[in-house]
Amino acid sequence: MPAPADAGLFRHGVASGDPLADRVILWTRVTPADPRAVIDVDWRIAADPALGQVVAGGTVQARAARDFTVKVDAGPLRPDRRYYYAFGARGERSPIGRTKTLPEGPTARVRLASVCCSNYPAGFFNPYRGVANRADLDAVLHVGDYIYEFQNGVYGDGSGLLRIPEPRKEAVTLSDYRIRYATYRSDPDLQEVHRVHPFIAVWDDHEVTNDGWAGGAANHNPERGEGDWAVRQAAAYQAYLEWMPIREAAGAGIHLYRSFRFGTLVDLLMLDTRGVRDRQAPGKDLAAIADPRRTLLGAPQEGWLFDELRASQRAGTAWRMLGQQVMFSRVTPPQWPVPYPDTWDGYQGARDRVLDFLAAERVRDLAIVSGDLHSSWAFDVTRNPWDGYQASTGAGALAVELLTPAVSSPPLFVNPGAREMAPLLRAALPHLKLLDGERRGYVLIDVTAERLLAEWYFVPTVQERTAEETRGAAFVCERGSSRLVTA
Repeated sequence: MPAPADAGLFRHGVASGDPLADRVILWTRVTPADPRAVIDVDWRIAADPALGQVVAGGTVQARAARDFTVKVDAGPLRPDRRYYYAFGARGERSPIGRTKTLPEGPTARVRLASVCCSNYPAGFFNPYRGVANRADLDAVLHVGDYIYEFQNGVYGDGSGLLRIPEPRKEAVTLSDYRIRYATYRSDPDLQEVHRVHPFIAVWDDHEVTNDGWAGGAANHNPERGEGDWAVRQAAAYQAYLEWMPIREAAGAGIHLYRSFRFGTLVDLLMLDTRGVRDRQAPGKDLAAIADPRRTLLGAPQEGWLFDELRASQRAGTAWRMLGQQVMFSRVTPPQWPVPYPDTWDGYQGARDRVLDFLAAERVRDLAIVSGDLHSSWAFDVTRNPWDGYQASTGAGALAVELLTPAVSSPPLFVNPGAREMAPLLRAALPHLKLLDGERRGYVLIDVTAERLLAEWYFVPTVQERTAEETRGAAFVCERGSSRLVTA
């Protein structure tokens, strides 16, 4: 079990992430009494839960320059194996973590859980507990909004739950973001899911601030004393990289797009649709929204994506999967204003380039895993749902999309007026297979060579801690079909 919030040096637990076939990132943080301290932290990783069969270890230093967080790229390890790890410092020992390497070569099955949008003051992280209770996962995908920048009461009030995030103002500076991560990582359910599963994560907007783009954000206000955007973004990115078990990119600049190969079964590509995008266009500006010069990924990342998809298809990998932040599928009929210009609907030229590539290269068996909207959706991905697509057969579909509900953030249909949109959307969108805008939870994704099964699990409440959950929906995509059917 994770250490309690007041337990000595290792009060933020342990974590692992970015697994490969031969190595994995191990993470912890120490909390010294002296902020000027330099602390030697020893680590070891073993083949058994008692840490008797040690396969690697060493010593690293925790310093104030990285907020006393430490990360180790532990290896060499063997493919498709469970490992156990721990840290020690000044006579204290961390909790023992459990992790897993990726398979190599022929692979029969991969099981993943997808999560997003964990809002500390909005409620308890019960979906994290549900994911932690599953012992057979290969990894957890976090597709963004791991923290929220707002001060308490702006978007969730934790006063009654004793979940008031620190600092007690909006996070703007490096110190603010570090303190906010420390608040989140004091949560026992988040600590536990990190302790028992490796994470593969990307940021969305709230790791910096709401509705961000390359040059600013809707919720960044220099005139209110929030300073230069580039400084704030850099501070938020630094805190994220310090506190997350993520393998940092080599060379100049910061980017999170990267790939993970689960043997012959799944090539997972993690994208950043937030940090380099053009500014969101107004929903009524249809010319700007359709402008092919506007980008969501940026040219380097877009080229990388196409290269990776092409290589995966040619290598004969059974499935391709994109882990990314915002809804990809089209939900706006032609000539309608775009209700969510922050999604790919607001960057139609960029989406067309992806769809053109999928069609031209005959990329098949692709699942897009998204988050952001605090709701559950499932789609057949098609260029035009109202022309050239047949809902009964899936003809015209190029991929499938699975949208992950929030861990604790307020649901999309939190008020009755918004709830009335659900039947209208179901009637208007022939490629829509699932819409649940009222419940929180996670998606379990089970992949074999023959099919991909997606199951949505929901929790009854986040206003009290509970391990209860229900299986709310399930869809299967048979290999070669690019369509979802009820399971």
